Amino acid sequence: MDGATFLGRQARAIRDKGLAPSSVHVPTFHAPMITVDTRIERALHLPVSVEDAWAFLIDVPRWGVLYPHVASFQPLPEAGDIAYEWTMEPLGPPGVRVVVEYACRYHPDPETRTMRWEPIPGTGNAQFGGLCTIGSDGSGGTTGSLRVDAVLGIAAPRLFRAIVRPTVEFEMGRMTDLFVERLVAEAEL
Repeated sequence: MDGATFLGRQARAIRDKGLAPSSVHVPTFHAPMITVDTRIERALHLPVSVEDAWAFLIDVPRWGVLYPHVASFQPLPEAGDIAYEWTMEPLGPPGVRVVVEYACRYHPDPETRTMRWEPIPGTGNAQFGGLCTIGSDGSGGTTGSLRVDAVLGIAAPRLFRAIVRPTVEFEMGRMTDLFVERLVAEAEL
C-alpha cells in the first residue's frame, strides 16, 4: 500500500469512528501521471541470410515473445492485417510497479527489407513505434538496425519523478539489449 492510500484510509477511519465531523472532506490521493518518452537504437548482426532474416522479421509472433517480460501477446484482427496487443509483466520497484499495455500495427516493406510498427491509439498505458531495417553484410550474414520509440504513462508519486525517466530509459535499454541477444540466438537455430 502506498503512502497516499494509507493516509486516505486513516482519514476515513477517523471520520467513521466519529472522531471528526462527518462534514470533514476526506481527500482521495492519486499519484500524478508521469509521461516518459524514450528512443532506443541498436545495431544487429544475424548469422543467417537476408532472406532467412526477413522471413523471421515478418513473423511477429516468432520474435515478439523474445522481448523480456512479455506476459501476453495477442493478435488484433479488427485492427488490421498485422496488429498485436502486448501486455508486459509488472515492472518497477515495489510500490511503483506498472503493468505496461499497448498495441501496434506492423508494416513490412519487402523492397527495403524494413519492418515498421506504429502504436494503435487508445490501447493501454503506453505507445510503441519503431522500425527494423536489414541488409546483407556481404559475407552471407545479415546486418541491420533496430529503433524502438516508446511513450509510457506511469502513475507515481511526485517524489519519484526525478528517478522515473532515467530508470525507464535504463530498463528499456537493458531489455532491448537482451531482446537483441535472444534474436541472434533464435536466428541461429
